Amino acid sequence: MAGSSWAQIRAVATRAWDAAQGPSPLPPRHDPWRRFWYGVQQPLLGMRLLLRDSDMLGSALAPVLMVAVVCAIAAAASLRVIDSSAWWSFSNPGLTRVLGFTAAFFTTFAALAPVPPFLFARLYARMAARARDRLGLGPRVAYLKPINQSIGETISQSVVIAIGFAPVTLLLAVIPTVGPAAAFAAQLLWTMHWMVVESFDNGRTLAAGESVADALVAEQTHGYRPWFARVLEQPQHPRLHRVLGVVRMFAEVMETLVRGFRPELRLVERERALAAGYGAGVFVLLVIPGVNLLFRPALVIAAAHLRGQLELEQQQEATAA
Repeated sequence: MAGSSWAQIRAVATRAWDAAQGPSPLPPRHDPWRRFWYGVQQPLLGMRLLLRDSDMLGSALAPVLMVAVVCAIAAAASLRVIDSSAWWSFSNPGLTRVLGFTAAFFTTFAALAPVPPFLFARLYARMAARARDRLGLGPRVAYLKPINQSIGETISQSVVIAIGFAPVTLLLAVIPTVGPAAAFAAQLLWTMHWMVVESFDNGRTLAAGESVADALVAEQTHGYRPWFARVLEQPQHPRLHRVLGVVRMFAEVMETLVRGFRPELRLVERERALAAGYGAGVFVLLVIPGVNLLFRPALVIAAAHLRGQLELEQQQEATAA
């Protein structure tokens, strides 16, 4: 039974990898399953294009090596506190230490993965613009944010990922038996949601003659509120409305922290099937040891491609209208 399940997983992964050969137009909006599958393919497409393009791969290696060094230092430090009686220890001390180092290395990497790397924000912005051109989506200008903006968004998003879903996870955690597992699943989905949002932000580019200041002014014209803030306005019962008062104040703080990601939040909400598939593809890349070291630059390329295809779709719809 387990063997057949793994065979099915391998078959699905192989199919997705084979399908992610190169740029392709979006499936129609009326077919959400195909759009979901298209979203799954995008991170794999980004990885394939990254591995084929020596120029972009060379640019990606600097941040990858830096993150690898940090993970290696953390893993080496953790070896001092490894209990030799752990369940995975072996009679061979060397093998135990190698496995312990490997597990600690990739655990540290997974822990760092949701944190936006503001140190490399400009490198990734230039990579996104270069990817758009090489994907045949036309020349674009890198969306180079000021350093203070990148640092502020990094801190804000880190806070939101860590505690933004705390009211929900705390409520789920007290449910007997299934509570801890449900809380973990909710926090995982929340984290993956923000990884998708941040990836779409990294894949953002500018049209010729457009500036970051112009883009920020355009964003202010939208009165968009994130879904997690709007959902708390739905209950109309007076007692429930009062009970949720504290949670609404908490959500308002989170909404203020993520105001720089409103375009990406709006995109994720508008393109639910695409975003859900994209998140599944991100998770696949993240959990594969070795491959996951290159997952972030691969996502920059994937997001640049997906945003470019969405822009083409909107242009075609506007022309047809």
